[in-house]
Amino acid sequence: MAATLDETDAAILECLRQDARLSFRELGERVNLSSNAARDRVRGLVARGIITGFHAHVDRGRIDKRLHAFVDVRLRSPDHAAQFERLVRGHPGVVETVHLTGPADYVLRAACDDPTELDDLVTAIKESGGVRETQTRIILRVV
Repeated sequence: MAATLDETDAAILECLRQDARLSFRELGERVNLSSNAARDRVRGLVARGIITGFHAHVDRGRIDKRLHAFVDVRLRSPDHAAQFERLVRGHPGVVETVHLTGPADYVLRAACDDPTELDDLVTAIKESGGVRETQTRIILRVV
């Protein structure tokens, strides 16, 4: 069931999407609430499961020289999904895997030290993951 938000909660979410480090005082000023009321609203959004966490967005390219890529994956058949998911869960080069609609069955985000390691990952999922086809795109930078 989708949660309903009033205008203030929606404004709070938008402010926190832009900068989750806002103090309750700053947040309250932006949405016309006291700092205590802003705090209570944020805690309510957390309690309702609307806010599931606060995260730092890290530009990995600024702290290491790893090669990042998106790999679109098409399985041989839907019967290979469990096999593929087991393989990518245990692979150190896989940062994230998403099951989705569209021409690809999955998209995975890979972080490898170099093109050879990325090639090894793609080869492994093709050989052992029930994968029919992949398309790999190198991430140049995150905007």
